[in-house]
Amino acid sequence: MERSTAGAAGLVLGVVATALGTLMTTPATASAGSLSCVSPPGRDTTSVIDRTACGAKSDPSSNSAALGNDGVGFADAAEAGAALGAGVGGGVGAAEARGGGVAAIAIGPKSVAIGTVAGSGPALVLSGPGGQALVADPARGVVCSGGPALAINFLAGQACFTDGVTVWRVS
Repeated sequence: MERSTAGAAGLVLGVVATALGTLMTTPATASAGSLSCVSPPGRDTTSVIDRTACGAKSDPSSNSAALGNDGVGFADAAEAGAALGAGVGGGVGAAEARGGGVAAIAIGPKSVAIGTVAGSGPALVLSGPGGQALVADPARGVVCSGGPALAINFLAGQACFTDGVTVWRVS
């Protein structure tokens, strides 16, 4: 590993660790219920109960899974893709993969994590209370705003992180 590559890898790992720590220490909210939707190749499933919902859809070459726990999770995978979407405690997590892999997880009220990968994944999108994060294909970049949020498109070399005050970007 070259010095610049090792430094960049260290920075990305540090940002991921900080983001996960921030999300894990946020206060939890009461949960109305938990739903999970798993879509093996060629299947589509949706469940809704009160304020909790999940939906998973995949073509015959893909897999997707979604979790809603007092929130909304959605995952859609195609063209040999894999997607995971989770919404917890009032969050909305949505992941869409086309030939790549993406996970979008939103934890806490008013949190939104959306990931879209078109053959350039893997990608990871995390959002905490009030946070908003988006990963899209390389032409559209990444956006982080609001509360704690992290968005990384690993192969495209794009990432952003916000702690709710400052936004850091790598592109």
